[in-house]
Amino acid sequence: MAEMEQLAFDFDEFAREDARARLPEWAGAPLRFTDDYYPPAMLDEAFEHWRFINGSFGSFARSHMWHRFGHATVEFGEHRAEMFFADLRPEPDAEGAGDLLKKIVCEPCAWQSDAGGESDAVEAWHDHAVPGWRDLPVVPRQIRVRTDKGLSKVALRWIEQRYPQHMQIPGAPIITERQQFGTRHVPAYSPWGGYDLSATALERPAPRPAGHAVLRREPAHFEPSVSAPRRAERVLGD
Repeated sequence: MAEMEQLAFDFDEFAREDARARLPEWAGAPLRFTDDYYPPAMLDEAFEHWRFINGSFGSFARSHMWHRFGHATVEFGEHRAEMFFADLRPEPDAEGAGDLLKKIVCEPCAWQSDAGGESDAVEAWHDHAVPGWRDLPVVPRQIRVRTDKGLSKVALRWIEQRYPQHMQIPGAPIITERQQFGTRHVPAYSPWGGYDLSATALERPAPRPAGHAVLRREPAHFEPSVSAPRRAERVLGD
């Protein structure tokens, strides 16, 4: 058994040496950080190739390359949101500029958001792919959207009665009012598998077009049909 494991290790090491020798021939996405657009499959292939050559341990930080990290993919119509991460932070005990960057790639359009924060990427993709999302009613926080069994019946009724029909299709988002610190946009959490967007998104204007394939929309005027009182109240649920 030990001999077989050693033989397998030797073959892998030979393959790595060959891959290193042929690096000048690599024609995929760069084996480093890049701002350029590449389809998700090419980003995945490049990151796996880097890990094959250099090892998996610490590969996120050592490679600085775009990679996936447990973020659900969301599809809306002909659009698809695939989240990627790139770790540009300095090594422990070292000083320097850098951050943990995120971006969304929409392959059907050859579009990507600017590298930055997660919320910015999610909102930019919705500006790109879901026209009118900023006009959606905000589900007040007095309504418990989810229970341990999933989406609550009260929330589902509230949404079905107030959301336009063209926004009740696969991948469509909802907007929910949150507590002070619960403001992350959560993928695959709307009734239709889209994002559950924090209402804090409406407090920031849509960014100006940044030269990507599809122009982003200007912010639409929004007046929620239901205003949630600011005082603590009973939470509605099943």
